[in-house]
Amino acid sequence: MMRVASFAVPALLLAGLGIPRHSQAQGCILSRLCPSAFGANGPYIKRHDLVFTGNLRWSDSSRHFSGSAEQFNRENLGSNVMNRQRLLDLAAQYQSSRQDSVSLSIPVLLYGSWGLKLPQPTATTPGGPKYNQEASGLGDITVTYKHWVLNTDMAPKANYSIGLGVKLPTGDPHAMHLFPDLTGSNLISRPVDWSIQPGTGGWGIVFDVQGFKKAGDITFYASGTYIAEPMNVNGTPSILASFITITPPNEYRRYNTAADQYLLRVGGVLPLRPVPGLTFSLGARMEGVPSNDFIGGSDGFRRPGHTVYIEPGLLYTRGRDTFSLYGPIPIDRRRDPDSKGNKGDATFPDYVLMLGYSHTFGR
Repeated sequence: MMRVASFAVPALLLAGLGIPRHSQAQGCILSRLCPSAFGANGPYIKRHDLVFTGNLRWSDSSRHFSGSAEQFNRENLGSNVMNRQRLLDLAAQYQSSRQDSVSLSIPVLLYGSWGLKLPQPTATTPGGPKYNQEASGLGDITVTYKHWVLNTDMAPKANYSIGLGVKLPTGDPHAMHLFPDLTGSNLISRPVDWSIQPGTGGWGIVFDVQGFKKAGDITFYASGTYIAEPMNVNGTPSILASFITITPPNEYRRYNTAADQYLLRVGGVLPLRPVPGLTFSLGARMEGVPSNDFIGGSDGFRRPGHTVYIEPGLLYTRGRDTFSLYGPIPIDRRRDPDSKGNKGDATFPDYVLMLGYSHTFGR
């Protein structure tokens, strides 16, 4: 399955424009991104204010794609994987000056599961019972510095920020769970699938850019976050190593990779004036894992690919509190070949539900 991470972002809009803190969520692809809200108060935070944000991401994935083609036979046979992820992201952002801020993101995988029937069903056999791997725990923490490029006092209607940060290897990349072999026997403790490992095992570099522009009542936004993982492989045996004998052509997939991750968002928010404090958000969101890393080697087992979503949302602000609800709907799901050009499939969700709350502490 793909996998996703998560990061904190500035203020109440740009706070959701960030990406992975770490964890994998697009079903089998690696992307767990919990956005915060761009509410009625706009993107700027007052000097010395502290914004606490909590986001819950809820996702179930069972539909397989290879390239952009859905593998209907997997679901028809009952051989498809079910991937469930519940990710809580706790974040704080301190505005050290009008131009600069520092954010801390602490992801917690509340529950992750990866399961399928073993032995696998075929056209002539029903297959065995369904077995599940499960994992939970602290993910990889990120710390990011962000700077508004234009003077915030002189640019109330449009500005952009750049950010640079570090991802710490605080999550466990070696989580284990009882699981059988391909025959449905030999139930022993094995590493869980790459998509539900709480951490990558490596340090990462966070690159972040965000911007907004007001036009009448509408505020348009755009953001991009990329986490580069210099580590090549993390030493955790891959799901392939648990199921098959690794041959020389597949030796590079014996262990899990520490893969790069990215998130792109663009859209607009509009206050719904009949209800004070209520804001409607509509945008597009793209998250995923590249086939090749930006820095370092790209060996190891990974399921590269991306999902493009239409992302509607509602935000309600009252005083120092903002509540948000986003419901990204996928319109394009793609499982790409890996760094050696080998194709495969991955599961993707039909929906993602993201609930958020933020509170501003300050004068």
